[in-house]
Amino acid sequence: MRIVVRALVAFGLCLLAVGPVLAGEQVLRVAQVADITNLDPHRAGDIYTANVIRQIYNNLVKMNKAMEVQGDLAERWTNPDDKTWLFMLRKGVKFHNGETLTAEDVKFTFDRMLAPASKAPGKRLVDVVATVEAVDAGTVKITTKKPFAPLLTNLTRYEMAILNKKAVEQGGADYGKKPVGTGPFLFREHRLGDRVVLAKFAGYFEGPAKIDQIVYRAIPEDATRVIEIESGGIDLMFNAPPQDFDRLAKNPKLAAIEELFQATMYLGMNLKVKPLDNKLVRQAINYAVDKEAINKAVFFGRATSSYGPLSPSIWGFDPGLKSVYPFNPQKAKELLKQAGFPNGFECVIWTDPRTERKSVAEMIQAYLAQVGVTAKIEIMEWGKLLAETGKGAKGLFVLGWTGTGDADGGLHIRFHTSGIGKDHNRNQWGTAELDQLLDSGRTTMDPAKRKAIYAKIQRILVEEAPDLFINISKNLAVARKELKGFELFPNNINPLYGVSYGN
Repeated sequence: MRIVVRALVAFGLCLLAVGPVLAGEQVLRVAQVADITNLDPHRAGDIYTANVIRQIYNNLVKMNKAMEVQGDLAERWTNPDDKTWLFMLRKGVKFHNGETLTAEDVKFTFDRMLAPASKAPGKRLVDVVATVEAVDAGTVKITTKKPFAPLLTNLTRYEMAILNKKAVEQGGADYGKKPVGTGPFLFREHRLGDRVVLAKFAGYFEGPAKIDQIVYRAIPEDATRVIEIESGGIDLMFNAPPQDFDRLAKNPKLAAIEELFQATMYLGMNLKVKPLDNKLVRQAINYAVDKEAINKAVFFGRATSSYGPLSPSIWGFDPGLKSVYPFNPQKAKELLKQAGFPNGFECVIWTDPRTERKSVAEMIQAYLAQVGVTAKIEIMEWGKLLAETGKGAKGLFVLGWTGTGDADGGLHIRFHTSGIGKDHNRNQWGTAELDQLLDSGRTTMDPAKRKAIYAKIQRILVEEAPDLFINISKNLAVARKELKGFELFPNNINPLYGVSYGN
């Protein structure tokens, strides 16, 4: 077992600020690209915060590594009719403040999220819920307004973490700074822009974690994270840079881990901007770009070309989709000529400053130039990019979408016309046929029929080409060799309860 001497040297002042570290305690130091935002699940909306939330809280149900729904705070559940769900809670589960979990806490959680004034990012995932009732102390009844097949999947999301009513009411506006959950780790400290410190919860219902403390460090620079993992300054690194991955994998002190990511990277198009309203132009853009070359040059081969809007790791992915829009600049020129643009046109590509996003935009710019399309790249910080594309991009934009693990989460919010003008449908486009299929996909309870619906939707989207679907990258992580029990999840939200050093 590794003792904490090295950890004390690396950041002893921080740990002493939250309490002494005893000899023999195990401290796990994790590097993330960015700092957290708010540890109130109803205020959070980013993957870095989600990773910390996952350690502090539990949900009614959760996903395993294979992205299958399992019980969490709910031992079991039944679905007596298409709009009714009954969840039977574990007995004796304790919150970090000593309170016992009851159905009232669950009801409070969802009532708070669904309140008319709520601005919870996760609200959209359960806005079909009509009522949540505490049948008794150990039973929760959720009734939906209409049949909603993705409900269980959506309940596994970090935004659906179960809160303690007393802790939230006592915390008031500052609750997100002192969160209370039932999870294996409890909150100790957050140093803005630097680190978050968690400590194991001795009263966790599955037994105490083997790790005594977790320290999440915000390290945005790729090179710095690499130096830290190589020098022993950190023990686990998410978002390992692909350009360094092979070299790190050869280091005998490190373990390199990769998993197909759940997110699809795409070049989005605002179809309200001419000439992107012309399907032939959109198809030409798809033919003009060599996705395989992008995968090799930017992702060093650790990405798979995407043939549609969903990753194969998402339920409802259509395996029948084969290679579409192969690199064919001549075909692109022919389509542009048919569309009335034999000499191309001018456009803009929006992206954020991340190295891989900028590189992708630059390569797309070069490929479009070869077919006569002149694209100007505009770089904006992440929050502004999301806000501006939500209102309507000036043309093209590079983004990615993860979804929920169910096809509904990857398609409905992005392509249903109800999302236009609400920061969701960034293509500013949709059709009555597509709306009907998207609505049917979430209200049809038969899994086989749902898969058929989603296969049809994916083929329509490929034909209409509102996006250039670029790739599904590999989710890359690197850990110290002595770290045991870590599993890299396809959504890159990774539970650390089972992690230990050498045992």
